[in-house]
Amino acid sequence: MSLIAGLVVSLWLPAPHWGLLLLAAVPRILRSRWVPLAAIVWGCIWGSISGMLWLDSRLPDACFGRTVNVTGRVTTLPKREWTDRGHWRVSASLKVHQIDSPECRGPDRLVIRQYLETNELEQALAYGRVISGAVRLKPLPSQLNPGVLPDQARSVSRSLDAVATVVGPLVMIADRGPVSKYRTRFLNDWSTQAGQGWLVMRALLFGDTRGIDQALWQDLRYLGIVHVLVISGLHIALLGSLIHLITQLPRRFFRVSGDRGVSRISALTVISVTGLYVLLTGASLPTQRAYLMLLATQIPSLCGWAASPRRSLLLALLVLAMWDPMVLLGSSFWLSASATWLLVSHSNLSGDPLSLLRTQFLLVVLMAPLSLFWFGEASWLGIPVNLLAVPVVTLFMVPMGLVGVATADLAPAMSELTLMLSAAAWERLMVPLQMLLDCCQPIAIVVVPLDGIGLMFGLAAIMCWHVARMYSLASLCLIVVLQMLPRAPAHVISMTVLDVGQGLSLVAEAAGRVLLYDTGDGVPGRFTQAEKTVLPHLLSRGIKKLDMLVISHADRDHSGGARAIRERLPVDRHIGFGGEGCRNGERWRWGELEILVLNGPGSAQEDANDQSCGLLLVAGSHRILVMGDISSRRERHWVRYWRETLSATVLVVAHHGSRSSSSHTLLKWVRPGWSVISAGRANRFGHPHPEVLSRLSSAWRSSVLTTAERGAITIRLSPEHRAGVLTQRDEWSPYWLKLP
Repeated sequence: MSLIAGLVVSLWLPAPHWGLLLLAAVPRILRSRWVPLAAIVWGCIWGSISGMLWLDSRLPDACFGRTVNVTGRVTTLPKREWTDRGHWRVSASLKVHQIDSPECRGPDRLVIRQYLETNELEQALAYGRVISGAVRLKPLPSQLNPGVLPDQARSVSRSLDAVATVVGPLVMIADRGPVSKYRTRFLNDWSTQAGQGWLVMRALLFGDTRGIDQALWQDLRYLGIVHVLVISGLHIALLGSLIHLITQLPRRFFRVSGDRGVSRISALTVISVTGLYVLLTGASLPTQRAYLMLLATQIPSLCGWAASPRRSLLLALLVLAMWDPMVLLGSSFWLSASATWLLVSHSNLSGDPLSLLRTQFLLVVLMAPLSLFWFGEASWLGIPVNLLAVPVVTLFMVPMGLVGVATADLAPAMSELTLMLSAAAWERLMVPLQMLLDCCQPIAIVVVPLDGIGLMFGLAAIMCWHVARMYSLASLCLIVVLQMLPRAPAHVISMTVLDVGQGLSLVAEAAGRVLLYDTGDGVPGRFTQAEKTVLPHLLSRGIKKLDMLVISHADRDHSGGARAIRERLPVDRHIGFGGEGCRNGERWRWGELEILVLNGPGSAQEDANDQSCGLLLVAGSHRILVMGDISSRRERHWVRYWRETLSATVLVVAHHGSRSSSSHTLLKWVRPGWSVISAGRANRFGHPHPEVLSRLSSAWRSSVLTTAERGAITIRLSPEHRAGVLTQRDEWSPYWLKLP
């Protein structure tokens, strides 16, 4: 545990080689013989060495936008999406075998994307195929916002390095292997089966969630059983427990002379059956890690060693973390490790239904803090629902489905019967769950984002439950107390330009009131930047309602998440697109902050950019000018009407730094000390344009900050003091968060 703690410490160093400075302390620590401290130091040193190797293999910035030839194997089931541009996007994960460009050979795994017309879908990526072709390299999302888990943590923990967009024909070098052919056969056969049960069976047995729509995912979220359809450590551990119980059953009825137990036979059976299950589900990286954890708990029994399952699991976790410390940044490691720990620690687990129910209750309650940290929400319905759903799914549907798949060729009638029973079980299960959902949906979700301190208390509760329950309960109580403590109101005025990629969203706070200007990009019916970034940030700040929502204009990169915001938070007043029109010259005051509307109405469908609703925020001598997407033509109108009123300490640059905006005519009146540009990293529009950057920094000596490079940017104003600017990404950020 101390070694893992040292690895965690190494991940928060601004530069990995800093950890090597601890080598100077090793002789002193060895003399003191303080083993836990020595383990932390050695873990930090090893993590630093691993970090230096990771930096060397990182894709350099110069490779983004470059076309290279790549060869690799498709390792996940390709996902097909119909885009708003009128074609299909096929995406999957690619294990890289070779890249022809020497300077771009670092990546080990890529997200590969292919854009096809409907009549070209037969050329689409296929699971298990080795492919070769020309691709254009792009960076993965790297958004960084306060109160929101960084994108880079997810991608780094999954060993993903870049996005590769196919720009030419692909060559299929090799056919799929036997396992992938077997999977494809069933997936094709089941695609014609009607009913939600068959979609769930595809997810449970083959890891294929592509057919599950957004409505079902939302229902599962409200019920607190999303994890039931995601192959994880919970599924693998419970399946292993079931196999273990089945192999032990004969000894309950008879024993033979010299019987010394069947621990080795049981361990071998558990390893074999769960291993086949992992292969059948596609052996994704998180699933492989979960299987390794289970493997570590069974190897001592297989070898006849006297080692407790918990010690074996800790050893497996250490091996995983030492092999790739970046796994510690992902949710799958901690969720799978915690679920497996609770299961192997339940020493009195037996075939008794009450024992299984108690175990499931513990899993739901003790795993709730982890869900709140990683996903920002948990469902209180998960406590009763999991007691019903998990046994049905893991202890009936999965085993019956595996029997059906295994006997498809040997006994087709039996296979068909077991598979139909499994699918029907889900349909029957959803009847009471749907009734519960209909009556309790409005109050089902608990949205309480936890910070790092809450996560540590949650992990402590899980670790201590079976050895010191009082400490475990105390940890859970502390989490509740910390969340109930009132947040101290801010004594300064703040404005945060959130990092929403290629779009705009900013939050202004003053005198206990909150204004949200724009919501970032989003496509109706899909996941939006409002749900990914804006809402988690607001909730982390303790903001549960908006006093003012301003949508500058109709463009999707500014208004795409407005609907999601209105559905999740109460809004006192909404102006601009989708609300009442912005009135040019309207003013209102929140304490020491005055807000002035500069343009409007913001609701126009034609010439929407120039009709953007702009704002001027004034606090004493400090002024922030927000311009939406207006063009240089409209800027000249602003200058003729407002003139010196436009002077600003901070300028939120119009149209993401487009060449068509930020003219000299405007800038000579604004003269900003700081210029903030909200744009996506390596976006296809080339924002911000080099001419605009030169105009701001060279001609007007303005300090330019971009969300693509710095993450979210916060400006704090105090009428009596100088304005302060904070960025999420700076020289003190952890090395894996810094851009190449």
